Amino acid sequence: MTASASERLASRVILLVALLVVVTPLVYLVGLSFKAPEGIFANPMAPFSWPLDLTNYRNVLAQMNVPKFFLNSLIYAGGVTLGQLLLAIPAAFAFSYYHFRFKNLLMSLVLISLIVPFVVTYVPNYLLLARWGLLNSLVGMIIPMLGISVGFGIFLLRQSFQTFPKEVFDAACIDGANSWQVLWRVLAPASLAPIVSVAIYVFIITWNRFIWPLLVGGGDPASYTMTVAVDIYYNNPESGSNWGNLMAASVVSTVPTMLMYIALRKQILRTFTEGAVKG
Repeated sequence: MTASASERLASRVILLVALLVVVTPLVYLVGLSFKAPEGIFANPMAPFSWPLDLTNYRNVLAQMNVPKFFLNSLIYAGGVTLGQLLLAIPAAFAFSYYHFRFKNLLMSLVLISLIVPFVVTYVPNYLLLARWGLLNSLVGMIIPMLGISVGFGIFLLRQSFQTFPKEVFDAACIDGANSWQVLWRVLAPASLAPIVSVAIYVFIITWNRFIWPLLVGGGDPASYTMTVAVDIYYNNPESGSNWGNLMAASVVSTVPTMLMYIALRKQILRTFTEGAVKG
């Protein structure tokens, strides 16, 4: 079906408006981070000023233990990502190629878990971590997060695994491979693109989380992630003098995930699109 000229124009206008809505705050975030502290509100219509001023970034590096908070965020997001993959890959494999009792019911529960917000589990998870002595620790942040979004990973990988030729599995089994060998030596290497896409999605979502790391690790600076550190150091409601530092710290905390997405965006979008139309 061919779209008319008016339909193409309308779609482009809608896309342009959506692009402006998404990009404008990012432009102001980056621009204000390069403004001198006294010039933040000098010209609201011009987010950038020339020459660029690095004062805010110097303040951030001097006032925050950026390497420590980056390492905490990396351990937190990386631990959650690795844990979810170790759960999602075998589960997706089982749902794709094995028949067992209550298979459809269990898959339905996996999909239902996608609509349950993590916030409703804050109190019980917090109480359990307090009883186990895991508050203000990265381990305490990671363990409850292993079940968050794992349903999405199971569903997406299941859609991808189902397109893999079953004859290859049969050939591997004839050669003497067991189920784990088929999964990790045949299927996983051949499905690297969707696995990496799920990993990147989980990593970015986890890196950007704020409430859960603040709740569990906000009582000890040694457990701060970047999102928590930025808020505690600069987002003081009683002071309006740190806006430039806040913008610079936000840019520093956002750069890793933005670069990761930009570098791998085609692979991510292709995998998500394939998962939406296959199965």
